[in-house]
Amino acid sequence: MSEDLKEEMKKLKEEMSVLKEELKGITERGRKKSRGIYIDVGNRVHDYVEDVMEGVAEGIHGELEKSIFIGPRGVRIHARTEPYRREDEMEASFPKVAEVMSALGHEHRLRILSELMSGGKYINELQEKLSEITTSTLSSHLNVLEEAGLVVQEKVRGRYLITMPGRTAYKMARRVTRFLERRNHE
Repeated sequence: MSEDLKEEMKKLKEEMSVLKEELKGITERGRKKSRGIYIDVGNRVHDYVEDVMEGVAEGIHGELEKSIFIGPRGVRIHARTEPYRREDEMEASFPKVAEVMSALGHEHRLRILSELMSGGKYINELQEKLSEITTSTLSSHLNVLEEAGLVVQEKVRGRYLITMPGRTAYKMARRVTRFLERRNHE
């Protein structure tokens, strides 16, 4: 990662911290005033702020994803020549959506993605971390994830890396699950 990118990420984290504090202040002021617009999140201020900040991070992530993609042939930097349209998100075919959802629909594959979130790993490193999965099953799951475009392998017998779409899909699956769990406990 270049120094410029590291510095930019540091600045974004600082800005997110400031925004988090400002949001807390707005929420507190809103509770003190009886008029005006305020957000009542009850005792879940931390969860709410975390969700808002995660949304901001996903937006930044989306912008990066539009310009940088790690694929099977390496890193591709893409500059969009036409303006981004919301309809672009709707062009995914149902079979492709089903393929991605199917890839996410197995506990072992989610564990693999979780391990890859912290960085690329060789298959033997994944085998160490996920000892309950046999080597042949692990290899099979990695193939499914790779076919869905959620992970890539650097080169033959190289490290496995999670792609930007893989990170997004994993985070979205966890977020939806958290949301449903909260709803079931209410």
